[in-house]
Amino acid sequence: MKNYIFKTYVLSLILGCFFLNSCTELDLSQEDAASSGNWYQTSEQFRESLNETYREVFWPEDEVYEGMDDDWQRRDALNAIKSGSMSSENTGWTTIYKGVTRVIAVIEELETQSVLTDEEAQQYMGEANFLRASFYSYLISHFGDVPFYEQQISVEESFEIERTSKDIVKEKIYEYYDSAAENLPVSYNGLNYATKGAAFAMKARIALYMGDYEIAAEAAKNCMDLNAYELYPDYGELFESTTKNSVETIFHIPRSEELNVIRADNVQDFLPRNHGGYAGRNPTWELLASYECVDGLPIDESPLFDPQNPFKNRDPRLLETIAPFGSLMDGDGLSPSSGSNFMDIDYNPHPFAKVVRDYENNIDIRNQDTRSIGAYAAYNGLLFKKGITKDWKDLRTDPDLIIMRYADVLLMYAESKIELNQIDESVLTALNEVRDRAYANSTFENPAITTTNQDELRYIVRNERRSELAFEGRRYMDLIRWRLAEKALTGYTYGLLTVTVDTNIDVAPTGPLVDNLVNQNLWFWGQTPEIDEDGLPTFTGLLNAGYCRTLNEIIFPERQYLFPIPEQDLLLNPNLTQNPGY
Repeated sequence: MKNYIFKTYVLSLILGCFFLNSCTELDLSQEDAASSGNWYQTSEQFRESLNETYREVFWPEDEVYEGMDDDWQRRDALNAIKSGSMSSENTGWTTIYKGVTRVIAVIEELETQSVLTDEEAQQYMGEANFLRASFYSYLISHFGDVPFYEQQISVEESFEIERTSKDIVKEKIYEYYDSAAENLPVSYNGLNYATKGAAFAMKARIALYMGDYEIAAEAAKNCMDLNAYELYPDYGELFESTTKNSVETIFHIPRSEELNVIRADNVQDFLPRNHGGYAGRNPTWELLASYECVDGLPIDESPLFDPQNPFKNRDPRLLETIAPFGSLMDGDGLSPSSGSNFMDIDYNPHPFAKVVRDYENNIDIRNQDTRSIGAYAAYNGLLFKKGITKDWKDLRTDPDLIIMRYADVLLMYAESKIELNQIDESVLTALNEVRDRAYANSTFENPAITTTNQDELRYIVRNERRSELAFEGRRYMDLIRWRLAEKALTGYTYGLLTVTVDTNIDVAPTGPLVDNLVNQNLWFWGQTPEIDEDGLPTFTGLLNAGYCRTLNEIIFPERQYLFPIPEQDLLLNPNLTQNPGY
């Protein structure tokens, strides 16, 4: 049997350590698949081999690990992206190429097998094409030109293979997705394999990343025309662990506590300290400022915005994404110093709120989520709420890993048509359908989009993507493809002014946070942040007025629009070249 490659970018011996220092254990030997043709004797063996590539490790989300974008941060720490220190030593493509190679092994067996029915062979080939298209999509969108192969390659060949232009690879990706769409069913009666709609939707995503707007619009429309998906009626509920394989979900990786397939990416770091968490991974102030007000205007233009009550009169998705506090709407009887019930305990970062209500046990407890009690409470006062429920406290949460959902397809369709300047009623309908669902369970009505101006709609659809898809792993690549990463990821991370820390609830806090904000009736924000023409907030005014402090300086050099080629592969293969600037 030919000696096939399991080299660095196919199956690294440095198990699981890949891409920005995230770690996931990978097994060296597949127990449910094999590289030998002797394995493929039954339909079940083909099925098991394909199932291996549906594992979560092969579907990385960009900002999930350390806060790669401008939507969330890890206290005052910086990862390689935001510190501008990406190098060929701390990133790689190992795991994705492992997926590519496993799929190719299945494809080669499918081409010569004689044990499957025509229907089985068609479906498995469709899935395999979907999978390799998706893996190569990740590679070209992050690394640019990459080694490309459609057959297994030998060890000798692996040390000689060159990078193929991403323009060539993307055409093959489109072919793979087209073939997948042709061969895959619309649904499997509840099973979770790749479908026709998933092939259309994922093709739209990579086409959008590549700037091929006609292809993206057509693929998104093909998915929409299947009439197989709809928006889940409750935006907040959609992301909870109890919502499985929803009507909105097009492609996902299922999780199951029963099968020990759970969310394992530092769950405790997202939990409030009052719930036993660390409150160490926080939404940014930029994300909080980016949501429009209920009149459809940005916060620096809307008369409804109150910087002392930044959650008041805002897009309802904000209150489902970031744990709110203060007054939320006129007449609710709340003030800037009020908290809000989050998983049966009030969340309130106000420095005077040293005690909060535990509604489940009907008692008052010391508030570990204010910085006047806990030195490591959220540095900027914000916590994520999206998808976070009480089961997270057991560190056994199992929400679906949603790779593609229908709202994203609607927004991709709208954006593609806007960039083509083919603005018609279908574009406005797609945008307003997403917004209608956002407002559906609130007391406000969607301020419907009516403009047909291309520049105005470009701003709107980009902001819609940020509001709709926050905390889902999409923002980073949006900034990359819009060429806004240098602007959005250069500057500072911001947080609350300092305050004395004293766990004695009877001791009043002191310090700049109290003197400059609280005692001046200026909590939470001392003034309204400004929003620029790209929808990016700036906090220079608050900083200069002494209303906040910087936590860390961030920088995004131009070279980082592409990840570097891993150094170990450059050493092993002299035919590989490095991306500029590394």
